[in-house]
Amino acid sequence: MTAQTKKTLAQTIALGTSIILAYIWLHIPALAQYSLQAFAVCILLYFILKKLNDAAVWQVLPTTAVDEMMLVTFAFLILIGATGGTTSVFFSLIFVYLFFVSMTMLRWTSIIITLTTTLFFYALNPNLTQNLNLSHLAGIPLVMVFFMFAKHQYEQVKQKQTVIEIENNKISSYQIYLEEKEHELKKSEDNTWDWLYFFESFIFGFIQPKLEQIIEMAEFEQNLDAVKGQLALIRLELEKLKVKIKQQQDDNSKPNETTDKNS
Repeated sequence: MTAQTKKTLAQTIALGTSIILAYIWLHIPALAQYSLQAFAVCILLYFILKKLNDAAVWQVLPTTAVDEMMLVTFAFLILIGATGGTTSVFFSLIFVYLFFVSMTMLRWTSIIITLTTTLFFYALNPNLTQNLNLSHLAGIPLVMVFFMFAKHQYEQVKQKQTVIEIENNKISSYQIYLEEKEHELKKSEDNTWDWLYFFESFIFGFIQPKLEQIIEMAEFEQNLDAVKGQLALIRLELEKLKVKIKQQQDDNSKPNETTDKNS
């Protein structure tokens, strides 16, 4: 089982549990009468949790995904379910919830939770006969398809922008790095080899920015070849460094050999 499959399973179980709890809550009269109060408490806990997670006040979307989305799922479903289900004046909030799910959950989690949510509203009132109610239920998966398509388009645009920025930064940073190294090597031809300064500039001037670029690119599976290329570039530079160190060691040993012969 891959890591993504495990994550999808964990997300599905967590949100599915919230849906089941909301259904049980609405079918217990002693609890159902406090649905509005429970909704208010869940929303309050949601923003408290966001504050604890150092999220900005204006950032409404869940940041830690699963724990915050469990509260959102329970809150929205008991509010809509307690006020009439598909006939509720708050039913449009279900599309806000679907947007949250599409933006924070993995694809298969979004699909399963959408179908489960549709089943939830049908189970609340299985005797749906009005065309309006049926159209509300049919609209849930249709809206999710639209949200998932929009998310896919957004990720593609974001990926292209990220790749372009990385390539531009890679070219400019590598050119700057080569110019600096060439200048440093010329300047230090007659001086003692400064190992500490060289390795510091090499690691923090080249290796660290390159690793940061690789981390950004690794967020998208489509960048696997580009990541391999970046790693190959690092390996090439390490080989060049190895040759330079060997040459410097040979140059430093020549005066000693001459001195030994003269003595």
